[in-house]
Amino acid sequence: AMFENPEQVFGGSSRLLALIESIYAAVQEPSLWQTVLGQIGDAIHSEQNFLLAAIPGSPIPNALSCSKSNLDFARLFTSYYASVNVLAEPCDQMFPSGTVRYSHWAVPDAEFEKSEFYNDFFKPLDMHYSMGLKIPLTNQSSAYLSMQRAKSKGGFDDSEGTVLSTLMPHLRRALELHLQFGQLRTNVLGLETALDSLEHAVFGLSREGRVVLSNRRAEAMVQAADAIRLSNGILSSILPEQNRRLQAALADAVAAGAGMGISPGTSLLLDRKSRESSLRITVTPFISSLPGSSAQLAALVFISDSASRPQSRGAALRALYGLTPTEARVADRLLEGLDIRELGSQLGLTLETARFHVKRILSKTGTRRQTELMRMMLSLPGI
Repeated sequence: AMFENPEQVFGGSSRLLALIESIYAAVQEPSLWQTVLGQIGDAIHSEQNFLLAAIPGSPIPNALSCSKSNLDFARLFTSYYASVNVLAEPCDQMFPSGTVRYSHWAVPDAEFEKSEFYNDFFKPLDMHYSMGLKIPLTNQSSAYLSMQRAKSKGGFDDSEGTVLSTLMPHLRRALELHLQFGQLRTNVLGLETALDSLEHAVFGLSREGRVVLSNRRAEAMVQAADAIRLSNGILSSILPEQNRRLQAALADAVAAGAGMGISPGTSLLLDRKSRESSLRITVTPFISSLPGSSAQLAALVFISDSASRPQSRGAALRALYGLTPTEARVADRLLEGLDIRELGSQLGLTLETARFHVKRILSKTGTRRQTELMRMMLSLPGI
């Protein structure tokens, strides 16, 4: 290092301590990460800054924050160019996790400038040199801090690397805390928010067959008491004959969700007292822990007006598993029987981009193969 004390890089200990304080403040106030990145960028004279981490609810998929750069470029990077980044593997091989990474040490300029990543992504932004950190996180995928600047500014040097190495332990601890707090918030609010975004009334059933989760449309439907009722946690039809069919469907789905049956779920129609169009009921096994509770979800019940046009199954996956709009469209095309090349052509995606989206869908839904994804989608309501 070029300095005996790291605070010399920051122009004094007060500035260093203020930045560290901002890093920890960002744990519970995510909007401050952009400020933190800007301050780090000012210290190392970077022109574009990314903090890449799998944070639920981030406005940029797989990115926690960025500064000094257009959000559209950040989304473009995480949605495609991260998969063709020629710097990633050489840097992983040269620099251990937690140490400062310099792009021009890992990949010579002449080789880098021949790549798709440079010509299609970096060059239009007038970016060339990168410096960053691969930040190992406990029980989580590593986060990446990546800072860039133009070729005319020259490669990053050791004195600038001192900034990142000094901040590394604080960034790691703050990110782990941020992920823990974020997971708690997601567990409490995420599933309920997702279910409210669906066009259906949705009930979640425990392994005992009792309603332990419902969205706003479901609560309104129970209050209307036009076709279904909820008593002591038990969902039922107001008409005895139809209720027998409903209870059998619920029992089969709950048994499958509890690991004691093999039912893929079923659909049926329930009449209403008002004699308006029937309600379409779809019951499907759904294995998940219930946010904020020791109870386990075993089944979901989707209810909609049979006269209405249902949303696509990709839209249902988007609400339940956080798919992007493009990923939802890709999922729907797969369900239609299109192969990756065909759906890519239909959606205006390159073959590699289409493959990338399919991999992301499988990862988000916890499925291992496309056939498994198709079976899951067919168990959901939709067109």
